[in-house]
Amino acid sequence: MQSMKKRPEKQRNRKRRALIWVFGVLFVLIAAIAIHYRGVRAILTVEYGTAVTAADLTSRDAVLETDGDVLPCGWHVCNLSIGGFWTPVLIRVRDTVAPIAEPVDQTVPLGSDPGPDTFVRRVRDAGTVRVSFAQAPDFEREWEDTIGIVLEDQSKNRTVVPVRVSVRATVESLTVEAGSQIPAPEMFLQNGVQAAMESVIEPEMLHHAGRYPLTFVTESGVCSQTQLIVVDTVAPTAEPTLVLLASGETAEAAAFAQNAEDETDLSFAFLTEPDYDSREVQSIPVRITDEGGNTLDVEGKLLITDVRPRTVEARTDALTVEDFENRNGQTVTVEHFVPDTPGTHAVKVTVNGVEETLALTVVDTTPPVLTQRTEAAGTAFYTRHDYRPEDFFTAEDVTPVTLAFVGEPDFGTPGEQTIAVLARDAGGNETTEQLQVVLQDDVNPPHIYGAIDRICYVDEPIAYFAEVFGSDDEDGPVEVTVESDVLLHEEGSYRVVYRAEDLSGNVSEAECTFTLIQRTVTEEELREIAQAVMKEITTPDMVDAEKLKAIFDYVQDRIVYANGVNNNYTDWRRAAYEGYLSGTGDCFNIYSLTRALLDETDIRYLSVERLKAGVWRTRHYWVMVDLGTGWYIFDPTWTPRHRVDCFMWTKKQCEVVHLYWNYRESDYPALATEPFDYEAVAAAERSGSLP
Repeated sequence: MQSMKKRPEKQRNRKRRALIWVFGVLFVLIAAIAIHYRGVRAILTVEYGTAVTAADLTSRDAVLETDGDVLPCGWHVCNLSIGGFWTPVLIRVRDTVAPIAEPVDQTVPLGSDPGPDTFVRRVRDAGTVRVSFAQAPDFEREWEDTIGIVLEDQSKNRTVVPVRVSVRATVESLTVEAGSQIPAPEMFLQNGVQAAMESVIEPEMLHHAGRYPLTFVTESGVCSQTQLIVVDTVAPTAEPTLVLLASGETAEAAAFAQNAEDETDLSFAFLTEPDYDSREVQSIPVRITDEGGNTLDVEGKLLITDVRPRTVEARTDALTVEDFENRNGQTVTVEHFVPDTPGTHAVKVTVNGVEETLALTVVDTTPPVLTQRTEAAGTAFYTRHDYRPEDFFTAEDVTPVTLAFVGEPDFGTPGEQTIAVLARDAGGNETTEQLQVVLQDDVNPPHIYGAIDRICYVDEPIAYFAEVFGSDDEDGPVEVTVESDVLLHEEGSYRVVYRAEDLSGNVSEAECTFTLIQRTVTEEELREIAQAVMKEITTPDMVDAEKLKAIFDYVQDRIVYANGVNNNYTDWRRAAYEGYLSGTGDCFNIYSLTRALLDETDIRYLSVERLKAGVWRTRHYWVMVDLGTGWYIFDPTWTPRHRVDCFMWTKKQCEVVHLYWNYRESDYPALATEPFDYEAVAAAERSGSLP
């Protein structure tokens, strides 16, 4: 019986110990989990669109398997690795922010069907946004009001954007300049709208600034109002004139401005009232105002005299006493005046010691003389060129002459044709002459000069046209374009292609290589030296010829020629820098310093490298220079071998040293044939007569 009582108690003890063990294990697990999750946010709530990183969950050194990812809305179990152990965390992503956008207020054509997304821009939200009308608008009638555009994201967050909308068949207004052509009806309609104009635009409206209401009716009977706005933004034009009055007469302000023109009506007002008691020539300023408020001030002249006016034919000789009446033996003297401008002029005359002012009217009744240009006779002209009358004739007359073709010549078709030219002088006299010309196609392409291999510097802009230009035998200078594979930030050699096209469509191309190297001397460092040198050797009053001579003498004196001191013929800036500092160098140092100094002037030059030939198997460098008198060889290099001063030499002069200045002539313009006259060129520059 005692044994029966002990058995249940043992069982209870066994159960108690089991519970203690279970709770102990649970405690240990909970403690272990607590320790493991120490400093870790096991549950994290973030806004949709936010990238979650390990730093958002713990400050400990950890790695999140979805580090930096933007998770979709909802609950996510993600692994966080801490000390090599993966720790699951719970991330809740929710979207509580409504989308936003900017309204696009606009005018909508009547009858169109724009979508709601056209009324907003820059829609911003973490997810996809649905755009819709708060209430579907009626685009089949004209109205103007504020509508609502609903933005709704995937989490049902909503925003209503108010937008101002105008539905119209016509534009609100159309503005044109006074004097314009009558605008076409469709210019008043919104895109795609069909409507008939009920109003009439009279031509006179275009000559008066103002607003003119217009009515249009659509096919569905909708009546739409718009307006034509005529503005005048162009000031009037006029020429001052001399007004002659007898004693007691007066004149309106408009009388002092002749040939006054404007697209709108003009008003005239004196800025200074005339003195009708004066017998001197008066300056009368007059202000001309158009309907747009634009003004023009002209200064006319007023002469009040009872002396009878005189009329003379235009000429280039000054007036003499014989041009006036002798007044029965009275002594008459006349001020110096050349009557070469048609019109009325005030001229001072003295009669028996008494000075009078009379009105002299100069007329031109002699027609101009047209003379065929000598070079035009028998010359073959080329098609597709824009010739002017001045290319065929010269005109002579006392007064200015304008030339114009009679009819439109056909310069696009080869063959023989007759060209007529009309000359009209300031007096309105006309002369017409004809010329038989022969037109032919130009088949010779233009030339591209200076397209040679060059050295440039990494990370610096490339002056592609610094020494490159195009010229055509018939058209003269032509535009040159360039295509390049150059990568400014990378060293290497790159293909560069220049292209030129003349007026006849003939095309030339020239290909060369640009090699980019790292800079050792900056542009600023070299320019600082060059500017200091130019300040030392030139003065502000020097002309280009004098600057050129100063550069030649300086470089030749500064750098003593020493063969073999330079083993780098690519970095020209470094060569110029070292040649300047050391005072010694070879032709590349001399050429480079010359180039640096020329860059501080406006003088045109081209870089040249020798072609190896004959005994000259080594490199040599120099420049060509053009001051407007043709291209010449300019080489300050003075060596013991040739002992010459090559300052602005012709090709013939260069033959003194056989093949020394040998180069690929097709890459360069032809050299001048006449020897350079330094004194004459400098004098011509100083007088402004140099071509």
